Amino acid sequence: MHRLTALFLSAAVALAIGTASAAELPPNELGKIPVLTYHKIADEDTEYTRSRQGFANDLVQLKKHGFYPMTLAEMRSGKITTPKGKIPVLITFDDSSESQFKYEPDGSLTPGCGVEIMERFQKQNTDFPLRGVFFVLPKAQYPSNFFGQTDKIGKKLQYLTGKGFEIGSHTLWHANLKKYRNKIEEQLALSVAEIHKYLKDYPVHAFALPYGIFPPKEDEIRLRSGSFKGKSYRHDMIFDYSNRLSLSVYDQKFNSYRIHRLHGNETTMQKLFRQVAKEKGIFFISDGSAETVTVPKSAADRVKLKPGQKLATY
Repeated sequence: MHRLTALFLSAAVALAIGTASAAELPPNELGKIPVLTYHKIADEDTEYTRSRQGFANDLVQLKKHGFYPMTLAEMRSGKITTPKGKIPVLITFDDSSESQFKYEPDGSLTPGCGVEIMERFQKQNTDFPLRGVFFVLPKAQYPSNFFGQTDKIGKKLQYLTGKGFEIGSHTLWHANLKKYRNKIEEQLALSVAEIHKYLKDYPVHAFALPYGIFPPKEDEIRLRSGSFKGKSYRHDMIFDYSNRLSLSVYDQKFNSYRIHRLHGNETTMQKLFRQVAKEKGIFFISDGSAETVTVPKSAADRVKLKPGQKLATY
């Protein structure tokens, strides 16, 4: 892990060199929000795997380019607390792989697992909060069955939520709900029920579609709420896997049941960093207040405010 340590130690230098800060641009809270999607964290980069070195570097680059981790709760409520001049980013993890979160026999975090990399970076960058959403698979095959170590499921889920991470549903075992449309309620209700075995009454507001595949149009409403054998679910937010930036939550066209996400792989992450360096103005630039929504006058008619918020234009 010495390469990751060296990377984090050099992060301050990289951040100081940087490119133009988002703080140099006026607020625009109708800009795009990146929602990143990671799967496995391992040695090599592939389409669905981010290398440990690559993931660590992503965190360095996100901070360097003015991104600031937001929470699922903020996206749901519209009360975004991102500091002035920063760009909110939602970091998500699909499939609850053991590579994302693993314990050593002595109870310490395994060096190089996703959570350990994030914690180590945050300790050296205290102004970059420890936030992320884990879309879990309770009944998948090892190593994606609730992070692999079945004797530590409760400990892991409590650790994550205690640290400020959030939990969402991803079906029981990564079911393609277009293929298994007759099992939508079963997959979603029992997935939430499994989470509640370890986190009693935890509000599971969000669901990420396996493969990003929606069921037939007439069945989409079943993703939002339903029940199976006395177990129920209600999802206010549904995430796809379209490899696109999300609209602002204040954009009238924002659809909380079709939230776009980017692929957390080498190709897409490098594209994101090039894009923010050249076209920073297309992104959501925060005004620093959760009570106001600041946009250019020319875009004011596109804004949909949340209760209690005020519109500010320039």
